Amino acid sequence: GSVFKGVLPDGRLVAVKRIGGSGKQFRAEVMAVGRIHHLNLVRLLGFCIKSPLHFLVYEFMPNGSLDSWIFGKGRYLDWSSRVSIAMDVARGLAYLHDSCREKIFHLDIKPQNILLDGKMRAKISDFGFAKIVDKDKSQTITVMRGTQGYMAPEWLHSTITDKTDVYSYGV
Repeated sequence: GSVFKGVLPDGRLVAVKRIGGSGKQFRAEVMAVGRIHHLNLVRLLGFCIKSPLHFLVYEFMPNGSLDSWIFGKGRYLDWSSRVSIAMDVARGLAYLHDSCREKIFHLDIKPQNILLDGKMRAKISDFGFAKIVDKDKSQTITVMRGTQGYMAPEWLHSTITDKTDVYSYGV
């Protein structure tokens, strides 16, 4: 969905994501990030349903997405920043895969979904494709979705594991 910059009554800047359609993506995103908190995951502050639209309110990330730093003109990341960002994303994925009550497979890890805060700390965002599985399950079957070029080969067989996110992270 579309993302807009907003301001809360207390003056805090927020990102407001508008999601149309059936609400499946909205429910997936609220289920995935509504009850988890980690330094390297974008924090969901709230949501609003105004049929047929759904809105998610997230913390504002002033340095935008990683792709604008990698592919944008006039921006540069030194090696120290690159390593720090890579470690932040790895910590976020480790939390999703190993430290949550249930495992969460993000299923759409790509530079556009890695956001940078004011201190250039990386946070994983956009949980619209996320799949939640029981802690004792190591894999699940789902419909192929995500971004071409970042999807793991096992998608061809519809079986996904936490390695699916690790593959996308490596790309």
